[in-house]
Amino acid sequence: MTEIKLDSKLKKRTLYIFLVRTNSFFSRVIAFFTHTKYTHASIGFDPNCGCFYSFARLHTATAIPAGFVRESADKGLLSLSPNAPCAVYRVSVTEQAYDDIKKQLQRMYLNKARYGYNYLGPVLCFFGIPLRVKNKYFCSQFVAETLARHKVIKLTKPASLYHPRDFEQLPELEKIYEGRLSDVRNHRESPAVHIRIASS
Repeated sequence: MTEIKLDSKLKKRTLYIFLVRTNSFFSRVIAFFTHTKYTHASIGFDPNCGCFYSFARLHTATAIPAGFVRESADKGLLSLSPNAPCAVYRVSVTEQAYDDIKKQLQRMYLNKARYGYNYLGPVLCFFGIPLRVKNKYFCSQFVAETLARHKVIKLTKPASLYHPRDFEQLPELEKIYEGRLSDVRNHRESPAVHIRIASS
């Protein structure tokens, strides 16, 4: 009997989307006006949130300046909110998409001084007004645009109109963890379900 994994050639690697709501003033303001559970989104390759990429504050103590950052659940601003609610989603991608996204994020981080925060973006997003400024993003806009650029998802609206809550509704994404931020590092990811064809 031969078993064939249908996704052996189509979906080989996994990306992770991290959603969180910290106790920062800015995060509380966003949650108050949007009535959403999560206020920040990141993208990365580690299911335990050891290294994620996004647009956020550059210094722990102040919301400004902000820009392209590399985040970790146990460092910086995130480490100050151990009881913050968070969720981790995974999405299967082709080997090519995985490699291209990894190269893009690493290249951006090496040249992070060229990128800035789209400060007006979240405000206009709340009112449904798209705004795209070259090399400037806010967190969920960046994650949405990155996924769409590499054909991981198909956007139903401009990337600058994506809230963190929108990722919870994407059919391509599978939630693998939801709970306290302090517990995410101990989370163990369950294996993906593979469809098999058996033949004699």
